[in-house]
Amino acid sequence: LWQQDDGVNKGLIQMAREKREAELAAKDKAALLKLCDKVGVEAFVKEVMVERLLRHEVEAGRFVRPAAEQEVKEEAPAAGKKGDLVAALLASEANRKKELELKKQQEEAEASKRKELKAMSVDELKKALAKHKLESVGKKDDMVEALFQVGVQEERLSARKSELKAMGKEELKKLLQSKAVEAPSGKDAMVDAVLSHEAKVREELKAYAAKVEEVVAKKREELEAKTAADLKEMCVSKGLKAGVGKEDRVERL
Repeated sequence: LWQQDDGVNKGLIQMAREKREAELAAKDKAALLKLCDKVGVEAFVKEVMVERLLRHEVEAGRFVRPAAEQEVKEEAPAAGKKGDLVAALLASEANRKKELELKKQQEEAEASKRKELKAMSVDELKKALAKHKLESVGKKDDMVEALFQVGVQEERLSARKSELKAMGKEELKKLLQSKAVEAPSGKDAMVDAVLSHEAKVREELKAYAAKVEEVVAKKREELEAKTAADLKEMCVSKGLKAGVGKEDRVERL
């Protein structure tokens, strides 16, 4: 229920806000005045400047969850006449078959790659991981999976780079503008700028996921510290079934 009530995001926002407040409070008055002037916030005493800067950053979306990069797909045009409807259905069925075939090919390629990695010795796996600047942790299956995921990511990046290179300069410029990234002059530089931005977003999402786990673990710890009677009362107050034990109640909350 806590997670359904957006407890994770609320907890993360509170943590980020408190951290930012401490950063701003640690700055001297001159630095705060400069920040206020930059974002157009009227400056008063230090405490007011900190509060107004925080309010401005909240409104600007500083503490919200990073948005995943999504590929915008064009929607199929709406069918008009009967002939158009038949054509649309045939096209839809052809696309479905194509997607199924591509999925099958992908699954076969993945199975082949995993088989290839499993055939490697532990020493070979360790060397391959070191080449990618990854630690050799866990059992052989763990190392195989780590290398497999690296390969998947490299293939995706390669495909994305080819896709971007096939685009024209104007199209790349518009794409960068949509991501609020300044477009460099050359086409190759534009492609690199898009890839760099998308890599940054992936890292932000990874960091966000780690923070989510931290907040969930902290909340679970808080609930586990309560008595079974307290947890029962909390469940009842939130309209949840009380359950039969402490662990069950913690999970429900």
